[in-house]
Amino acid sequence: MSLTDIINEAIDKISGALFAGVVSTDGLGVEMVFAGDSPHLDLELAELELSTLASAASAASARIGSGYVFDLTIETEDVMYLAGMITPGYYAVLGVKPDASLGRARFAVRQMVERIKQEL
Repeated sequence: MSLTDIINEAIDKISGALFAGVVSTDGLGVEMVFAGDSPHLDLELAELELSTLASAASAASARIGSGYVFDLTIETEDVMYLAGMITPGYYAVLGVKPDASLGRARFAVRQMVERIKQEL
């Protein structure tokens, strides 16, 4: 199964999903897919900024000495962002509407991570 198929499947499973994808902490884009109802978001900017957040969290954790960052959750007024580590430096990300089920979204990210790992 392709990376795009895995990402699309994650989007399809979550009511309120806006986008999903894979980002790297080095700032290079990997893959991002919009859900049909999220035209107000800039996908390229989201990819870059989520990569920057994952990188900053990883660097802070390394400086503190607390190990790898496995999961990130950021709740904003308009979007909840979730990320799960695939391998060091690569994260599966999911953006959902604020009223989406956080538990289901976290589970979808975990499933996406495991499916991507299997494909590697």
